[in-house]
Amino acid sequence: MDGLRQKVIAIAEAAGDIMLTEQDVHVDTKGTKENYVTSTDLKIERFLRKELTSLLPGSAFMGEEDGTSGDSADPDRPMWVVDPIDGTANYVRGIPMSVVSIALVKGCKPILGVVRHPRLDETFSAAEGEGAFLNGKPLHVSERTREHCMVCTAWSCYNKTRAGLCFDVSQTLYGICEDIRRIGTAAYELCLLAKGSCDLYFEAFLAPWDFSAAACILREAGGCIITSSGDLDCTRPSIVLAANGTGNLEFLKNVVREALARHPEAKINIGF
Repeated sequence: MDGLRQKVIAIAEAAGDIMLTEQDVHVDTKGTKENYVTSTDLKIERFLRKELTSLLPGSAFMGEEDGTSGDSADPDRPMWVVDPIDGTANYVRGIPMSVVSIALVKGCKPILGVVRHPRLDETFSAAEGEGAFLNGKPLHVSERTREHCMVCTAWSCYNKTRAGLCFDVSQTLYGICEDIRRIGTAAYELCLLAKGSCDLYFEAFLAPWDFSAAACILREAGGCIITSSGDLDCTRPSIVLAANGTGNLEFLKNVVREALARHPEAKINIGF
């Protein structure tokens, strides 16, 4: 797996170079006015589909822009889960917070993850059982208690019927923890949790390509992450909770459960 991780790192870094150097970028929206797609997203995803499926013949591929190819229904078949640009709205507006996210998923769980931030020259990576790394140096989550936690979150801008729930959770956490950050790229925020820069994470809706790679990195760095089922499922859209340890994860689960009881309009079923 380490040899495979190094090859995926090289592919992710090449994809990041495309993000930095692409000219005459065409911008469009999909679904809602807040959900951008650019010609760079499409170019990077085509590049990743070609390179990754060639790297592991017979693997399936799930990308944010062009969908799924290969036999993704077979749980024993490895599947690449890719976001060519996580943080496209940032990219469109010139905010330097966008990453390439690549996960290899098998049996609904991520077994390899690489997240590349080209503007900061940062490459987060992990393979199951082999630890997590930032530019080759080991990562570990923080040991901060809840009152000293920095929280990363977002407010469900693609489905604003869930905004009330998100604001409720944010208000509760803001009153207990140190502060809140909203950076606009879930993959990078979860990597910051793995690095120990932040300590809690909540989002009411994420697609698999948003969190799968960073979930592997976070777990290998000693952190905890669950989805709507109460476990970690990297094959379907989910609510996502993450923390630097089991105690803080239980605290976060309680906050979210109580907020969900107050916001039935969010229409979220959970198994935790």
